[in-house]
Amino acid sequence: MSVETSAFPLGALMLAASVSSWAQSNASSDTPTLGTVTVTDQAEIQGRDQLQTTRTNIGRGTQDIRDIPQSLNVITEKLMNDAKLDTLKEALHYSAGITFAATENGTDQDIRLRGFPVATVGDLLIDGMRDPSQYDRDTFNLDRIEVLRGSASMIFGRGSTGGVINQVSKKPLLADQTDIVGTIGSRDFYRTTIDMNKRVGEDAAFRINGMWNNADNGGAKIDKYGIAPTYSWGIGTRDEFSVGLFYLDVDNVPMAGTRYLANGTFANGVAQNTIPNLAPGAFYGAASDYLRGKAQYGNGSWTHTFDDGGQVRTQIRSGTFERSQWGTTASFCNAAPIVNGNTVTCRTATNAANLTPLTYVYRNGLAPRSDEYKGTYLQSDYSNTFDWGGLKHEVQTGVDWADESADRFSAFGAVGTNFFKGITRVGLPNDGYYAALSPTYRKTTDYSASNYGIYFQDLVQIAPDWKLLGGLRWDDFSGDFNQIGYANTNAIVPNAVAKTSMSDSVWSYRAGVLYQPSPTQSYHFSYSTSFNTAADTYQYVTPQNANTPPEESRNIELGAKLDWLDGKLSTRAALFRTEKYNERTTDSDFAGSSYLLSGKRHSQGLELEVVGRLTPQWEVYASYAYIPDAKIDKAGSTQANIVGSRVGLTPKNSGAVWVSYQATPKFRAAAGIRGASENRPLQGTTGAASTTAYVPGYVVGDLMFEYKFTPDVYAQLNVTNVTNKLYGDQLYPGFVISGAQRTYQGTIGVRF
Repeated sequence: MSVETSAFPLGALMLAASVSSWAQSNASSDTPTLGTVTVTDQAEIQGRDQLQTTRTNIGRGTQDIRDIPQSLNVITEKLMNDAKLDTLKEALHYSAGITFAATENGTDQDIRLRGFPVATVGDLLIDGMRDPSQYDRDTFNLDRIEVLRGSASMIFGRGSTGGVINQVSKKPLLADQTDIVGTIGSRDFYRTTIDMNKRVGEDAAFRINGMWNNADNGGAKIDKYGIAPTYSWGIGTRDEFSVGLFYLDVDNVPMAGTRYLANGTFANGVAQNTIPNLAPGAFYGAASDYLRGKAQYGNGSWTHTFDDGGQVRTQIRSGTFERSQWGTTASFCNAAPIVNGNTVTCRTATNAANLTPLTYVYRNGLAPRSDEYKGTYLQSDYSNTFDWGGLKHEVQTGVDWADESADRFSAFGAVGTNFFKGITRVGLPNDGYYAALSPTYRKTTDYSASNYGIYFQDLVQIAPDWKLLGGLRWDDFSGDFNQIGYANTNAIVPNAVAKTSMSDSVWSYRAGVLYQPSPTQSYHFSYSTSFNTAADTYQYVTPQNANTPPEESRNIELGAKLDWLDGKLSTRAALFRTEKYNERTTDSDFAGSSYLLSGKRHSQGLELEVVGRLTPQWEVYASYAYIPDAKIDKAGSTQANIVGSRVGLTPKNSGAVWVSYQATPKFRAAAGIRGASENRPLQGTTGAASTTAYVPGYVVGDLMFEYKFTPDVYAQLNVTNVTNKLYGDQLYPGFVISGAQRTYQGTIGVRF
């Protein structure tokens, strides 16, 4: 990347800021000039000590949550610490309307929001910038997690049909403080985190977060560590700078999937929690299974504040993400199966009613996978308030650039899909079986792509109680994709490369009306759009779909955000309809030559949230989603049978509640429940729910007890899944991965 290219976003915004500053000074000659600027991130301060927060950075600039005309759910550091939510996946169980898919290669970051995929290439963010790849995301360096629901391409570009998930990193503060936390728990669980913040000057500070985590976890092992140092200077001044590094190393054994049980077959779903003799958390994988990965990146930011209060913030992040995985699917059989090499035949299938501790379990390996992603992201955002035409305008504008590439590998030779991994019994999980062979990989696809985007948004105060929001964005995307072929399953040298290129230019829109009759009330109606190119998965780009226009989606929402008890308690409600109205489909008349944008699907429903303090002793967090209507409206001729079907991975009811009570100045207790109604996996790649496989609804309870010996020393006991419920957590048409079993964890924390 040339110097001229990298300087363009910042230079353009600095010029825009100067012109805007001049325009405002001419509109109001009495505007005062600021002296030393003090900037305080209230959301970060609040999130450490309470469940409620009123400010967010998810809109590419710091805003009041009440001024965002879309549903926003925030999981603060306190909730993550209280409920022991150590990974992003665990934390998102406390956000309603989110479900998880299992895939053929065992990916654990395949997330659905409002029934639409949260694509890792665009919908998962770190500090407002893309967080690519699929890796085991840990919360040790997170201040909070922000879930913005509904289409959001106007802000973030491609993706974001159901919404985006923003991970907010911990940042240096002007204070000397160190937190060391150690946890031990069931199944040899050990975890240590350190959060050390050191003031190193009048306006400079250094913060380092570290984590080490190890557990047997019933055979599904955890072995990971991470470190994230950050140095900031100019804190609270006109020019604030920050540089940081992040490194995460994971070497886990993933939880195995199990086939669905029914009357004589493995195809039909059955109520998993009614299966006798199948213990929650039973591990039927092999000791040779693995999930290995590394995430490593560097980042930097510069925030400049102008005399008129305007701000321009430029940030950059560049990194490499590596991941490889080989998992297992377990099948059940009443008689000893017939094994012929990697082919296993079950002579007598079983069902839930006749499952016993002696029932045979045979293991097949999932398709091994290995990936390496590289990404560099640069963006500049300018925000200011102007008095134009006698109206107050809150303006945000920005530019961003992304350069991404990836190599994907698949296994070849003796180890591949359906590799046989031995036999055990239902009553003998985690038998220590080690597959004699492990995968070897060859590259099958690669790509390189770039994206440029520019946006402008204006929130106009048109009357004392009324605001209008309008936003517009333009994206330009281009990429080159290669599919690499080999002569046979044992060949190492490629014999063919299919090259495909694609490019798209797309407009995105956002509009809203806000009615705010008092500081404690905000009502909104909004419309926003999003788009997905054929490259958003970086897997399905072929000559047939390379020139297919992007899919487009829209979100319509009517909502209210109300504060109570002098702002100590916040409530949110929203009615929404999210619709993908030109979904990519196949048609028999065009088979093998192109895809059509003839598909359509939607979801609509109600979301509710309550968060804050009821009294000085009682604190509550509740998130609930009701999605009664989620259907496939149109499909190509080859998929006409799914029209009218419910969308997969979209339970009608889902939610979570966490309530804590300060019983004495030193003792606090908390309890939570989380769950969902009946859920079904996706049927193939169409988005429709499976007509056979399903898991029933479930409710899981969690408990926490905390005792503070001093204000800076505490002990904490957590019990997760109190009733040891067996429930389906990640779903695939062929198998289900169950949720975590009952777990006890004891924690000691020290602050100095």
